[in-house]
Amino acid sequence: MKKILGLASLLFAVNCNAALITFETTSASNSGALISYDDVVTPTTITGDAIFTLNVNGDFNSSYEYADLLLDGFSLGRILDGNSSNDLFNFTGDTGNQSQSTSTGIATISESIFSSLISDGFLDFSFDASSSVNCCGTINQLSGSISFTETTSVPEPLQIGLLGLGLLGLVKLRKKNQG
Repeated sequence: MKKILGLASLLFAVNCNAALITFETTSASNSGALISYDDVVTPTTITGDAIFTLNVNGDFNSSYEYADLLLDGFSLGRILDGNSSNDLFNFTGDTGNQSQSTSTGIATISESIFSSLISDGFLDFSFDASSSVNCCGTINQLSGSISFTETTSVPEPLQIGLLGLGLLGLVKLRKKNQG
């Protein structure tokens, strides 16, 4: 039975690797800044949910100072507006501050949604600040990352080679046990 399971695992070889998409630190000094990261190269298949970590430091100290977030047209919601029910992130109280410290929020994006977003191998992210965000350097810092588990299939020629090696090993093992 162990031998059969070993052969089956060779036929269906899949590799899983931790993957990380990083959004480099940037800033903007204009009112209502739109910060975009376009055509970020991504793998095309994943397993499990994706975790988006976002770091923001800027003038977000009132309910009319906020940012809308989009991943390839999929809304992640409005952040730092004092309303934690309108976004996927867990910023403490969903409130910002007047550029005194960096706020970090984490959002979970389901496997089915994230898979559809990266299926073409590219990802766009936009951070659209309201026009009221206009004091103290507007957005002093914006950075983040998305972590997930990437799945890749072992190429077919390699699968055949692995199967051949596995069968050769079984033949040698059988001869050793008979002799």
